[in-house]
Amino acid sequence: MQIEILNIVIDLTPLFAASDRSPMHAIWYIFANGGWVLFVLVFIIQGYYLWLQGQQFKWFKTNKFTLLAVDIPKEHEQTPKAVEQLFSTISGAHAPLSKTEEQIKGVFQLAFSFEIVSIDGYVQFLIHTATQYRDLVESSIYAQYPDAEITEVDDYATWAPEEFPDETHNIWGTEVILTENQAFPIKTYPAFEDKVSGEYKDPLAAMLETMSKVQVGEQVWFQIIVKPTGFEWVKESERIALKLAGRKVHEPTSKPNQVIDWITNTIDNIGEFILPLWKEVNEKDELVRMMLHLTPGEKNTLEAIQNKSSKMGFECKIRLVYLSTNEQFSPNRAVSGVFGSIKQFADLTSNGFKPDPKTKTSIMYWFTKYRAKKRKARLVKAYKLRSTIAGYKAFILNTEELATLWHFPGVEIRTPLLRRTETKKGEPPTSLPASFFGTDSDESETANLSAQLKQPSEFNVDLDNDYFEKKFAKDKTKQAENTITPSKNSTINASAPKGGPPSNLPL
Repeated sequence: MQIEILNIVIDLTPLFAASDRSPMHAIWYIFANGGWVLFVLVFIIQGYYLWLQGQQFKWFKTNKFTLLAVDIPKEHEQTPKAVEQLFSTISGAHAPLSKTEEQIKGVFQLAFSFEIVSIDGYVQFLIHTATQYRDLVESSIYAQYPDAEITEVDDYATWAPEEFPDETHNIWGTEVILTENQAFPIKTYPAFEDKVSGEYKDPLAAMLETMSKVQVGEQVWFQIIVKPTGFEWVKESERIALKLAGRKVHEPTSKPNQVIDWITNTIDNIGEFILPLWKEVNEKDELVRMMLHLTPGEKNTLEAIQNKSSKMGFECKIRLVYLSTNEQFSPNRAVSGVFGSIKQFADLTSNGFKPDPKTKTSIMYWFTKYRAKKRKARLVKAYKLRSTIAGYKAFILNTEELATLWHFPGVEIRTPLLRRTETKKGEPPTSLPASFFGTDSDESETANLSAQLKQPSEFNVDLDNDYFEKKFAKDKTKQAENTITPSKNSTINASAPKGGPPSNLPL
């Protein structure tokens, strides 16, 4: 068989003869007659990606990370809008990288992890960040919550087993993914405010209440990986919005398709030159008819897509893990309530959340035990590493959506074991003498008060119980104190706060 293209004759007779003998003969014929170039290219490309992964791992190991516990005062009156400003601020961590940094040095954008965990019913808000971004995180929190307490803590997830079945513990977990395209937004916090009374019903209340009711020996981990990104996703949202509006959209194409598009566009341009008026009127009439036939729901969806793309976006992954001892392992007791609260963010005309069937540890059908064991190990490892690669592909959430999913509860939430600061911070009066602090009389007075409180009475509280503090191993030694020695006649507090005036200033 011969094929002639532009006076070039291609003889395929040997190929058909080899394929008649066996498929292996046909493959060998292709390989021996130039097909080996394709195999070499594939080998080089795969080798490069393996080398690049090694470079990325080396660079990643040069970074240090810290885990911060955030406690907010009970009586604060901030809405999730304050946390939205927090996410907007940390988007400044995004830095465009050069081709050399990305493709040779292995540098990539580091991510943050915003977490809500319940250990034995004790609920804590946590932020995992690279050390170089710690000041950025703390300043953005203090800007919205001046009385917040931020403490560096040990990683609660390091001890979790990575091989299953484990002798003492078992887990249930999954990644949480979007039900629709990432261009469609979820239901955000403005939708939970009563338009008549103005009362805000916090959608996180149900999740925190469920987490606080887990028993001793049980833990629930909720993790949102947040990686600052550019604006490429906005173009995709615009294309989808234009499609809903009935407008013609030029989809991104590959190089071969671009050649074909150039030919078809040239033909179209010739047609436009011949019949310009007819084509212009026809397109305008068609667009008007499409806009008029949009339903109210489609118009709302179109507006929601445009609103989402108007705010800063992040590449996100969401993971949910329930961990318990083998004796009291009961995922339905905790997971059902948490997922029920997550479904509050679903909008049937737009977007919502669902468990990822490819990462969920409860498996049906073939080889269930083996596959569940592998999935549990992968999920726990990805959670510990705060991985942005493992599991389901990342999707875009903007600042408003993230503030809806992760924000500090308001005064209306009465979760009993939710960690908060007990009182607002305040400075002592400047008129107090310096000798009042740190004296023997002060220590004896404290001892007397403690002894009175420990006497049997109706006030039955164990003041020495630091059970929950040990769970997070809060390192108070890292809270450095900047002490200033007062002058001889000074009445200023000897333990001045950071940034206080020099001690040699005249009074």
